[in-house]
Amino acid sequence: MNYPYIPGLPRRMGVALSALFARDGIAKHIAKLEVLHGAESGPLPLDAGDDAIYQAGDAASRHCYAVADRIKTVDAILDEIRQECARREVPEPEGEKPSEKIARAVDRGWWIRSIRKAHARRFEHAAIQLGFTSYRTGPYLSNESAARQARRNKQNEKLLASIEVQNELGQSYTLAHLASLGMSNKTIRRGELMTRIRGFEEIATDLKHVGVFGTLTAPSKYHGVLSASGEANPKYIAFGSPTPRQAQKHLVGVWARARAALHRRGIHAYGFRIAEPHHDGCPHWHMLMFVAPEHVETYEQIIKSYALAEDGDEAGAQKNRVKFVRINPEKGSAAGYIAKYVSKNIDGEAVGDHRTIEGHIVVADLIGDMEITPSQRVTYWSQTWGIRQFQQIGGAPVGVWRELRRIKAETVQGGSEALKKAWQAVQKIEGSPEVAKQASWAAYLKAQGGPVVGRMGAIRLACREADIEGKYATYTAAKPVGVYEAACVNREGEPTRIYESVRYVWTRKQVEAFAVAVPWTGVNNCTQVDYGDISAKMEKSTDAVIEAVKNKKFSAPAWVDWPEIRRQAKEIDQATWKFASKKN
Repeated sequence: MNYPYIPGLPRRMGVALSALFARDGIAKHIAKLEVLHGAESGPLPLDAGDDAIYQAGDAASRHCYAVADRIKTVDAILDEIRQECARREVPEPEGEKPSEKIARAVDRGWWIRSIRKAHARRFEHAAIQLGFTSYRTGPYLSNESAARQARRNKQNEKLLASIEVQNELGQSYTLAHLASLGMSNKTIRRGELMTRIRGFEEIATDLKHVGVFGTLTAPSKYHGVLSASGEANPKYIAFGSPTPRQAQKHLVGVWARARAALHRRGIHAYGFRIAEPHHDGCPHWHMLMFVAPEHVETYEQIIKSYALAEDGDEAGAQKNRVKFVRINPEKGSAAGYIAKYVSKNIDGEAVGDHRTIEGHIVVADLIGDMEITPSQRVTYWSQTWGIRQFQQIGGAPVGVWRELRRIKAETVQGGSEALKKAWQAVQKIEGSPEVAKQASWAAYLKAQGGPVVGRMGAIRLACREADIEGKYATYTAAKPVGVYEAACVNREGEPTRIYESVRYVWTRKQVEAFAVAVPWTGVNNCTQVDYGDISAKMEKSTDAVIEAVKNKKFSAPAWVDWPEIRRQAKEIDQATWKFASKKN
């Protein structure tokens, strides 16, 4: 049977909901109907493609440009910008000075990025409420969002591969190659995380501390879909249908209060926490923490009390809200216990069947010739909602660890034993078994002063203030230049000696310039408008405006190749809908 299409929704969603309403009647799904009505009032329809987002960003930037050109006071300009942000449902532009905020508001790129992020979250929130994000319809996030994020990442990879940079030594690389040498490389990221986790376990073993693996979940009202039935959760609807970001904020608050209570009792746990999604996108945390044996009971009791402070009397809360497993070294290592969770949330290496926390198996999917693995769905969930997956708790700063790797051996020769040991600890040497050496997080922590030293370690990051020419403003910021020893500072707390790291200055290699004559809107025969240089025009305004913008040039909106944008957007949209519409 052919069901009517619901305007403003992706076709497969519209057809599925039409069939649902026809089968059960509208009365049973009033909440879904309210979501659809709410979507109609949004700045963009839920099925808006990339071309619509580009045009919305272009229109918003031109509006703000015209406002800045017409209005005579900075406060009035910023007020108009705030109103435009409210209309587009995006956060206001950031900036220390009014000129920086205005520079963002007249930039098409800033608007496109902001609108794209806001629309992606609005779409996915609606998908959760409409039942299209669950183990039955699209685990972790909807198929539409997974496909779009996959295509977006692919486009970003192509962009990085197309940009070549050169350093002062004449060495040239693409940005994609340089990115592959750092934390964006999943193999390197997983390797460093496991190195740090094993290091925590090694030092915990030396100190005879106990490893405790905990799982912390949010109250049921944060979960959009019931795990057992796949139906909408009435408590979620009654609570106002919170987003995964709101659930993450709840978990952050629980941990912050629990950690403060632990510190008041002199209990300092250290380790890692991993945020990953339930099948319906609601986050939960896995925590591998190490605690002194005499504090384990109190540690568990305090976390449990704060985890149950909200809705602790609801069914299943005592059993499911927080769970603890004490690691028995005789049965296996703590690092080995958490390894599958690290891999599951990065690249799926050696995981086997990928299961949600509820026990549902998630399998890989194909978009054309591109595979979306379960671990990639987790990554896309994290990118869509802006949720940090991994966080170190306790220990010494990883920033100093990475900075030490940039320092040459001869540079630290005159340093203290702590500096030399810390430098040696971070080095990884490839080669034969006789010379090969792995970096040691445990040795690094010992050199710094222990697993709970925090930012008060023996070796600290050295920074110098530098003027940075950004896209929207020139500002002064502290930039890392090496490390220094905490024991070697003057009365003002400034280091008496800095062990400088090696950094290269990268500049983009010039490419042959080209120009494209295209319309500034989506209509080919529209009248052209010459906005000119807004800075020159604003100099005729009040002194307040002159002060805000006198040193900043705001370029007039450039023309856009709309046909090319539409072509690329159409390809993305077609691939997205084709993938999303297939049977799960």
